[in-house]
Amino acid sequence: MTTGEIRAEKKASAPSRRLHLAGNALRWKGATPWMLLAPALALIIVFTLGPTLVTLLASLSHISLIEKTWTFIGLENYREAINSEEVWQAARNTLIFSVLTIGPSVAIGLGLALLVDSFSRGRAVLRTLLFLPMTANLVAMSIVFSWIFAYRGGFANSLLAVFGVGPLNFLADASTALPTVAALEVWRASSFNMVIYLAGLTTIPLVVHEAAAVDGLRGWAKFRRVLWPLLGPSTVFVTVITVIGAFQVFDSISIMTDGGPLGATETVLYLVYRLGFRIFRFGYASALAFLLLAVTVLLGLARARVLARTELR
Repeated sequence: MTTGEIRAEKKASAPSRRLHLAGNALRWKGATPWMLLAPALALIIVFTLGPTLVTLLASLSHISLIEKTWTFIGLENYREAINSEEVWQAARNTLIFSVLTIGPSVAIGLGLALLVDSFSRGRAVLRTLLFLPMTANLVAMSIVFSWIFAYRGGFANSLLAVFGVGPLNFLADASTALPTVAALEVWRASSFNMVIYLAGLTTIPLVVHEAAAVDGLRGWAKFRRVLWPLLGPSTVFVTVITVIGAFQVFDSISIMTDGGPLGATETVLYLVYRLGFRIFRFGYASALAFLLLAVTVLLGLARARVLARTELR
């Protein structure tokens, strides 16, 4: 084969090589996103989807630590949970805890957001200071609140003594224990709700404020007729997040009351912990945990649907 023929063959095969290289580049380009997502997907599978699947299987089984066996029993754990007075009491406590935290935390968060938004100077410093409760260690703050509401030497009872009111056993009385624990959650959630409402206030166009000023709307009238309707998506978001947070409360109850007195502060999540890690009824606790997960997912879907309707309006 002459030199000319070799050159002609190379020229003829050059387009095919370029096509082959281009095809490889496209395949690598298509695989790149999956390669970048692979570590995160592996963590999600190992730490989220995997435990969820194991919990589901455990909820359908009777687990014996003595015999080291898993016995499939179907929906028996779910039937027992639905018919258990203990579970219904925990559900009532969770619902009451949610009611005690939603209204105050939303109202206080909104008030703090309006207060910060009214400042022209030092707004960033004030916002940071008011957000500190959300960043505080929950275990440490639970201990602080336990001291504040202690029966002997507590700040709350010392303050009541100034007005001639006898000491109250806030954390050991069934009528006051749950509201006392809820006070800590209100204190924390209000700072988070403030940030969400501040974000909602910043999205309101300046022309809206100018139009309200032209119409003579100020103060309460401006808030009721202009700001509050425009903050609807923020209100839906903080309400559902507060409810989900109330459903997941654990640390403060564990430290301040340990679920007592007589189960007055035992929420569903704390009941799951007690059944699983103190009584070692893992199957029953898994069924209850899965029911709680289902309720939480439904709340999340409801939030997304309401937010979608609000945005369409």
